[in-house]
Amino acid sequence: MGNGDKKKKEMSLGGAICIFVVICAAIAIQKVVVNGDMGSMFFMLWVFLIPVGIYFGHTSEEMERAAIEFTHKAVAAILVLLAAGALIGTWISSGTTPALIYYGLKFISPKIFLVASMLLCSVVSLFCGTSNGTVGTAGVALVGIGNSMGIPTGITAGAVICGAFFGDKMSPVSDTNILSTSITGVNMFKHIRYMIYDQVPGYIISLIFFFIVGLRYTGDITNESTMALMQGLQENFNMGFFAFLPMFVTGALLAMKQSSLLAILGGAVMGIAVSIFYQGMNPIEAVNVFYSGFSLETSSEALSTLLNRGGVADMWGLAGITLFGFTVAGMLDYLNVLKKLAEAVSSRIRSITGLAFITILFGFVGNAISLSQNFAIVMTGTLMNPIYVRYNLLPKNCSRDLQAGGTYGAMFIPWNNNTIFVCGALGVTATSFIPYIPLLYLTPVIVLIYTVIRFKVDRIYDDVGFVDVTARLEGDLKRQDEILNI
Repeated sequence: MGNGDKKKKEMSLGGAICIFVVICAAIAIQKVVVNGDMGSMFFMLWVFLIPVGIYFGHTSEEMERAAIEFTHKAVAAILVLLAAGALIGTWISSGTTPALIYYGLKFISPKIFLVASMLLCSVVSLFCGTSNGTVGTAGVALVGIGNSMGIPTGITAGAVICGAFFGDKMSPVSDTNILSTSITGVNMFKHIRYMIYDQVPGYIISLIFFFIVGLRYTGDITNESTMALMQGLQENFNMGFFAFLPMFVTGALLAMKQSSLLAILGGAVMGIAVSIFYQGMNPIEAVNVFYSGFSLETSSEALSTLLNRGGVADMWGLAGITLFGFTVAGMLDYLNVLKKLAEAVSSRIRSITGLAFITILFGFVGNAISLSQNFAIVMTGTLMNPIYVRYNLLPKNCSRDLQAGGTYGAMFIPWNNNTIFVCGALGVTATSFIPYIPLLYLTPVIVLIYTVIRFKVDRIYDDVGFVDVTARLEGDLKRQDEILNI
């Protein structure tokens, strides 16, 4: 009897829990003890998971095939991530990002500094599709200005984080949006439109919060460091209309409902053109920015921090984490580890409110145990998405709930990668900004309130209630195709 004919052993709940605990422990050790790359740890986990698969009667070839096939869901996300890196670099070289920051700083009034900071970071993050990129550029400048005005760093950081994460969540070029929609099979623009209902109320309340808090501070925004930063931007870039062309191209393509990848690449290529013909950059250097990122030789540490970044190469690490994270999820799915965990979870869920709560909670827990926002989204989505069909809920309900916990939950975990990055970039501790991120508190609450009152809880079939429609949907190919565009 060959390996291919070897009888398969059934995965037990205890076995599934043990395997999952080992993986989470390995991830935690990699980050906390070794402080190593997450992508390499996911890849090394093959050495653990393949023998486990062999023990349960699968061949190594079958395990590898399962991992590779599952990564098909990640390809689109990885391509967009790499393109977003190119966009960040070319938007700096074209003057787009410098102009956004320059004019944002120029027109900020001290009395509404915190509100303006949140708005500015929202705009930058919306078009760049990266909360970390926004925090590391506009956020750094704004925290420095806030400090000079006497505003505690934690408060300014809170406004920056709220704006950066809101823009990221509303951006079709956001890695977390791409992961959430890829894992749940939801149309990107439908996903974003669905989230508007919970994001806008929370955003408005947050703006009011920062307006009230900001009234206590009346410092001078035209301080020496701010003026030096603005002068540096002026000296190195032309700030006229043409600097905004790459942003307009990306916005136009998105408005025309073109793919996120095309919109990003279109904006990046236009950035190269503007860099050459408007900023006067050497053509070869301008093209190289697409891959290698932008680099400016300057004695100003503030300018260097703001501008030296981007490029496809800058995203390979995150792309690796995404790719190898999906391979681990694929093996877990193939071994029925996720199925057993999902069955254990679903047996304790009694309502759609409980389903939404568990999905959001798992997002927080995933961020805590894996230290990775992206892996938390992948794991929670893979685990919970199939359960939504059992309650006659469209996948976009899952993608929305998934982001409420998986995306926003990261900033409540001090040891999470995203939190560590923000703390390092802004020079702030997690405990100092956590009280000042109202949007991140409000979003999960609003989502749960909507679920309780049955507002924006769209069903697969309107003629039945929140009941299991798995069998009905399996035989309804027409409805399956329709769901992709709902």
